Amino acid sequence: MTTQLAFLVLAALLLATSVNAQEVLFIIRHAEKEVAGEDPGLTQDGRARSASWASFLEHAEIDHVITTDARRSQQTGDVIAQALGLAQTQIAIQDVTGLIDALEFEHSEDRVLIVGHTETIPSILSRIGHPDTLEVDQEDYSNLFIFIPGAGEGARLIQMRMP
Repeated sequence: MTTQLAFLVLAALLLATSVNAQEVLFIIRHAEKEVAGEDPGLTQDGRARSASWASFLEHAEIDHVITTDARRSQQTGDVIAQALGLAQTQIAIQDVTGLIDALEFEHSEDRVLIVGHTETIPSILSRIGHPDTLEVDQEDYSNLFIFIPGAGEGARLIQMRMP
């Protein structure tokens, strides 16, 4: 991890405030997937990226990993959860409401990593309070969204990219 990226993650964690919810949420897209199959798994590059995410997030003090029930999301989350010694939960890919409920009722005081998809990340961010519309490109696997809920100043979203 570069010094600049490490500084940005540290700054995001220091700015976090707990307001009846997580102090910070980390959201990534699953890693590179195979192109064939109904429920494709990760490619070799995807497995390598998952390991890089685990290394990158090692000091973020994440408590729990939530993935979708899609194989590529589960595999990405598995690599990270195993490397960091974390528990993992699966929620159906289309169940954004169930994800929000899990965050609110089961992980309200946890730092959570969510492993989503191009089509779910924008709706997740919207549902947790990010006011702007966001798109995730189909070919992009390197975004890290750090969402910091906030009261007075409002919520903050920091978008970083893995090199």
